[in-house]
Amino acid sequence: MIGILLWSCEAGIANVLADIISHTIMATGGSFFWGFTLTALVSGVIYGYMLYNHKVTILRTFITVLLITVIVNTGLNTLWIHMMTNIPYVTLLIPRLAKEAFSLVYQTGLLFIVLRWIDNSKFNRIGR
Repeated sequence: MIGILLWSCEAGIANVLADIISHTIMATGGSFFWGFTLTALVSGVIYGYMLYNHKVTILRTFITVLLITVIVNTGLNTLWIHMMTNIPYVTLLIPRLAKEAFSLVYQTGLLFIVLRWIDNSKFNRIGR
């Protein structure tokens, strides 16, 4: 949602702040790791770059989700889990590839539906 409302740098900063605030104020007992904060930054930048001030199309939505899936979920998050647990990267990567391939399909559909709804709603006209 931040990516459609804010430009890429602003969306990245907003994601970083949201990550830090959520771990500070609403801590669930899990450990804080800066790698996941970097992941939040990269996610915000990708979403902001791909979605801010662009027409919502299924192709743009698919490419956005593909970038997030490959760079963030499969690449960075697998690396951070490897660094935290010392489980070999390839051992983590293989089952995550199947999960990410499946999630690519449904996340594209869900994001497209939500973005079209926002694009057609009064929320899209706030501040313009």
